[in-house]
Amino acid sequence: MRFRSAKHVRWYAGGALLILALHFFGVLRPLELRVRRVTDGSVNALYRVLQTARTAASGLGTDRRTTEEFPSVLRERDQLKTRVALVEAENSVLRRELRYPERNQWTTIGADVIAKTTDIAEQALIINRGSRDGVTVQQIVFAEQGALVGSVIATEENRAIVRLLIDRQSRIGVLLAKNAKPAGIAEGGYGLGVRLGLIPPQEVIETGDLIVTNDVSEFMPRGLLVGRATNVGREIYEPFQHALIEPAIPYDHIKQVSIILKK
Repeated sequence: MRFRSAKHVRWYAGGALLILALHFFGVLRPLELRVRRVTDGSVNALYRVLQTARTAASGLGTDRRTTEEFPSVLRERDQLKTRVALVEAENSVLRRELRYPERNQWTTIGADVIAKTTDIAEQALIINRGSRDGVTVQQIVFAEQGALVGSVIATEENRAIVRLLIDRQSRIGVLLAKNAKPAGIAEGGYGLGVRLGLIPPQEVIETGDLIVTNDVSEFMPRGLLVGRATNVGREIYEPFQHALIEPAIPYDHIKQVSIILKK
């Protein structure tokens, strides 16, 4: 038995040495190349199968996530529709409550904004209407939806300068739109906002309340929209309340305005 085992080992060793010699001298190269092409093709085919399976699994996961997120998208769409409906309803109320030119039969003239001052100490617009169009100092200027812009402070023949509501020299009397009661004095000079001071202590004013103009001067009409009240407060040592007003329009983007020539 031992003799047979030793004989088999010698045969195996001899065969291995023969294969190594044939490989070394290149005799087996054609056979090796053929075997390699077969194995490489099998490996590539297996790799493609695995990649296809992985892509299918990934797509299934994406479809599952999309299906799970779809109800959330529908809810957001419905919420957006609700917000739009509320804004439209609010605008409808404002159009009824605020006194626009057509209701007051004001005499107005339209104008284009041709420039804006860059001096931080003076917030003003330059418009393409002037004295030849009937524009005079102190006339009131407003934008779309009856939003107050400011007042004319200087004129030339074919242009005029309009001081914005946010300018530090701007001061006007205002009302609460919800009850038409005096709400104090609105004054500019606070960046892009307006400060509301001298609010009567007994007046109930809340964040979000609409503030409109009071017709206490010859040129200022009643009911132009100033903005919304924010940061309402009162210091213990002051008799009056105070607040900030978020302007109704972005003054940096005004392109057209109307001037009230006659109330």
